[in-house]
Amino acid sequence: MTSLELLIITAFALLAIFAAVPLVVQQIYQYQALAEARAGLAFLNVLADGLESDMGAAYAQKVLNLPSFRFGGLDFSTAEVGRCGGEPVYNTTLMYRSQHLSLFGQFRGTRWARLVEAPEPPLAIYGWGTYASMAVRLVKYGAVVVVLNVTYRAAPGAMGVGMYYEVRAPRTYGVDQCVFPGVDLSGVEAVVVMPVRLELR
Repeated sequence: MTSLELLIITAFALLAIFAAVPLVVQQIYQYQALAEARAGLAFLNVLADGLESDMGAAYAQKVLNLPSFRFGGLDFSTAEVGRCGGEPVYNTTLMYRSQHLSLFGQFRGTRWARLVEAPEPPLAIYGWGTYASMAVRLVKYGAVVVVLNVTYRAAPGAMGVGMYYEVRAPRTYGVDQCVFPGVDLSGVEAVVVMPVRLELR
């Protein structure tokens, strides 16, 4: 084999190697992004489990460690969903977003609706496109509706390493004292509002 032939073969081998490198790197990123998404969904589920297990336990407090996010991150939105006794009831939706993923499906609960019947959980997690959301629903237990009133803030100097929550004492209202636009409360006699404060640490 002449040196020219050896040079041509080496050049083709190097071209093949360099052509494969971007594909290998892309696969590595996909696996890492998928692992991170699983950690993000697990965090939302653990947070929902904690809040639901502490429902009604006035002044229960907990700090949950946040996973490290490299490919995506947590986002939130807060909206007033109704009023009870003239006071606003808020729904803070926590979202894990990642441009590297396509998430579809119900990860917690079986229905995505504002009002659901027990035993559906008051916090649902749903994946849609590049994000997964944890959102509050009103849950009907016979003639009583239970709703979490979730507010969110970032602590001064928050570094994104943990999420603190505090469950406060529930308040019960007659259904005539509450208004939730777009929600049919027929057959309901009372609404129990459970205030929850989330804080990014």
